[in-house]
Order: sequence, then C-alpha cells, then structure tokens
Amino acid sequence: MNLIRIKGLVIRTVDVREADRMITIFSDEMGVVSAMARGARSLKSRQMSATMQYCYASFVLFKKGEYYWVREAELLESFFDIRRSIGGLALASYICEVLSYVTTAEQDRELLRLSLNTLYAIAEGKHDLRKIKAAFEVRCATALGFMPDVLGCRLCGERRGDFLLDVMDGSLLCQACRDTLAAEAHDVSDDGHESHIVSLLPEGAKLAFEYCIYCPVEKIFSFQLPDEEMHLFSRGAETYLLNHLERSFKTLDFYHQMQG
Repeated sequence: MNLIRIKGLVIRTVDVREADRMITIFSDEMGVVSAMARGARSLKSRQMSATMQYCYASFVLFKKGEYYWVREAELLESFFDIRRSIGGLALASYICEVLSYVTTAEQDRELLRLSLNTLYAIAEGKHDLRKIKAAFEVRCATALGFMPDVLGCRLCGERRGDFLLDVMDGSLLCQACRDTLAAEAHDVSDDGHESHIVSLLPEGAKLAFEYCIYCPVEKIFSFQLPDEEMHLFSRGAETYLLNHLERSFKTLDFYHQMQG
C-alpha cells in the first residue's frame, strides 16, 4: 500500500452515512485533495478533531480505487477561537468557500499561507473583521493572477489623492484624469469602451490595497485605517475579487447579515 503524507487545511466537510466524513484538504504538497475519513464523526474516533472544517492537520492517505482514504490524522492547529463569535465564524466560512472554488490540484503555497494567517487572525480577535476580509480578498486576487496596478493613476502616474479603481481593468484613475474624462465623455465610465465597474478609493484605502499586494504575507494585517476608509477599502476589495471570479458566495451573504 502506497501511503501519502501531507499537511493541509480542511476547507470543506460532508457527512457521509452514519459516522463517515468526506473532507477537502488544501495541502502544501498536492494542492486540493478530497479524502474519506471512515468513522471520523464518532466520538471514539482519533480522527474526529483533525478532520473538522478550519483545522490544519497532518494526514496519512492511501488510495483505494478512485478515492483517497484517511489512514491517520494528527491535529496541528484547530483555530478553535474562530467559533467564539458568529461574525468570525461567518468570515471563516466565506474564506473556505472561496478556497473551495479557486483551489486546484496544483501547489499554491502562497495562498495556503495566506489562508492560515487569515484564520489565525480571525481566531486571535485583535483585528477588525473588515480588514481581515479585505486583505485576504486583495492578496487572494493577486495570488490568482488578478493583481491590480494600484501604484498610481494609469493616465498620469499620480500617486497621491483620491482615486477610482477600474475593477475589470485593474487600474486607477486620479481625480484630475477622472474629471478630464468626464468632461470629454460626460461619464467617467464612457471612454469608448464598455461601462466600467468602479470603486472609490481615497488615498488611505489605495495605500491599503498597495500594502496588501506587496507586503510579506505574515504582516498583511499590520496596517490601520480610519473607519470610513476601512469601509471603502473593504467594499473595493470585495467588489474586485467577486467580479474577477464572476460569482458571489452564500457564506458572504451570511457574513454581511451578521455584520448588520
């Protein structure tokens, strides 16, 4: 029997029969892989805690037929404190649903590190959930190849002041260039192309975008914004990721309900 050893984050679980559990693991070694954990929902099972959603664990798998099966599972980090607040749990559910949609059977160590750091930040409870969510969305989009150019205005290169983020083009327009286009076309979104999806980014929110793209992933939450700019940063990051993925998520709707 060929055994496969991996470490990974459980991003999805499905109950099967009376006590089994099908888990989706986002691993360093194999990307995303699904495996059946027999009897894992039994209170007597040694695999119970390690095969729960949001847990990071070490797994020994074997392949039988077309499916992987869990032979051993050792819990490394439960991120248990995620469950201490409905808002934190809702955000963690959204993060995992995004990962379930975007991950593949290819290695993506940067996205895995981002995901673990994000869940740790939620569990730690020291950061605004809006900041955690938006930072994840910006860096996730970057890891997936949708990195926006937020260093300066796409027309004049201006780096200070308020901007509009052209979501699908992934570029910025400063206030002066926006006014020029508006005067020429009577509509900033009407520049001879299809209408653009835009988000307002004041200077602080623009700098937050820039920081989240280029900073070391372990320091991604080490910035501050006043409340209004945090709101616009969060809205812009969500708009950017969802439009590039061309979908929304039920868990995101639930998160927003919990945030009021």
